[in-house]
Amino acid sequence: MLYRVIGDIEVMREQLAHLIQLARRPEITLQIVPRTVRAHCGLAGGFIIAERDGYPYAAYTDAQPFGRTVIERHLIRELTRRYDALRAEALPSGRSLHLIEEAVKPGE
Repeated sequence: MLYRVIGDIEVMREQLAHLIQLARRPEITLQIVPRTVRAHCGLAGGFIIAERDGYPYAAYTDAQPFGRTVIERHLIRELTRRYDALRAEALPSGRSLHLIEEAVKPGE
């Protein structure tokens, strides 16, 4: 997705520059699944797993035309498994950041 231009090239560069700033924050881990990974569970749609001390996990799955909040434990376990699988396929955060920095260079 780094190389799929949405809007114009300047908008993309601004968005990627913002990602770079966020990725440098200590509380944020940004990892990219490289293009060389053909099929992975992240292609099925985005999701968020929420964790809060003293409360059970919850999740949100993003799909068209709308998303869904998930509270069923077996589904949250499945989403957690998918999250772990995505992290295993993803580049380490330093290499991911470098990939974004390369994408915003002029002429790229």
